[in-house]
Amino acid sequence: RTRTVMGEPIPVLLVTANVGSIFEEPRTLLPGWIGEFLRTVKQYQPSFLALHCQEVGGKNYERTMPHVADFIGTLMGSEELSSYSAVQVFLDEDFSCVEKFTALGN
Repeated sequence: RTRTVMGEPIPVLLVTANVGSIFEEPRTLLPGWIGEFLRTVKQYQPSFLALHCQEVGGKNYERTMPHVADFIGTLMGSEELSSYSAVQVFLDEDFSCVEKFTALGN
């Protein structure tokens, strides 16, 4: 069922991606992934956007977590996302407790 506001459809973009491998080679893979994501946002211009990333930080998340901050900062500083009035990020960065940490749901 299509949701509407005053009879007009609300454009929504829902993205889920396993991004683990892009953090293994961030200098070469991150710019391309981010560029493609932002081109998609620009093309569809959704009123609501949700991005769910799995395996954030990759297999060696202790070593690659600094790249996660760059990833988020690049997205938040982009022109394509600047028109959104609210942004929420949920990120599990406490990988010291192996029993509770999961990079799958970031």
